[in-house]
Amino acid sequence: MSDESNRPIIFLAFANDRDDRVRYLRNLPEEARRLQATLQKAQDDGLCQLILRQNATVDDILDVFQHASYRNRIAVWHYGGHASSYELLFETAGGQPAPADAAAFARFLGQQTGLEMVFLNGCSTQDQVQGLLDAGVSAVIATSQAVDDGVATEFAGRFYRGLAGGATVGTAFKEAGAAVQTTRGRTRDGGTRHLYPAAAQASFVADRLP
Repeated sequence: MSDESNRPIIFLAFANDRDDRVRYLRNLPEEARRLQATLQKAQDDGLCQLILRQNATVDDILDVFQHASYRNRIAVWHYGGHASSYELLFETAGGQPAPADAAAFARFLGQQTGLEMVFLNGCSTQDQVQGLLDAGVSAVIATSQAVDDGVATEFAGRFYRGLAGGATVGTAFKEAGAAVQTTRGRTRDGGTRHLYPAAAQASFVADRLP
């Protein structure tokens, strides 16, 4: 088993709207559970370290990235929750939405030299992509429009199952889209999601993760 201090980190973060029953994402806790279960074996095998933050505040996220033990080891950052073209919605301690400016946050992420992939599993995040690529992130998964809560959960689960099974990021992305199409049909397939590499032949995190 490898030294934990040298393992790449997969950081999963989730934020909901606990104050508004209409906007509450019912499937988000299931997404967190499913991804944690999928990636747990990879952690147990010493291939990566998993960090999970649910009901995440902005400070929760910043604190993890700036923690001395985690600095520049986070290879993948996954966000699940409400979003838009210009912000991510984290939570306050009381569960209310707390918007974070996407452009400024991209600049913060650009200082994390180990970060290779960002997965924005929220609605309409495509306009955030270029800022992340310009900041030096190697690959970004984002959405071009609103996505169904259940589809978001299923796509993410299949994507990380592919990674944990040895697939490259590109292959895991294609498998996830095809799997959702298989069960939900072409009109609910997560086709609003796109994988944006920093370059056509970008070297993704597949050589560092299971």
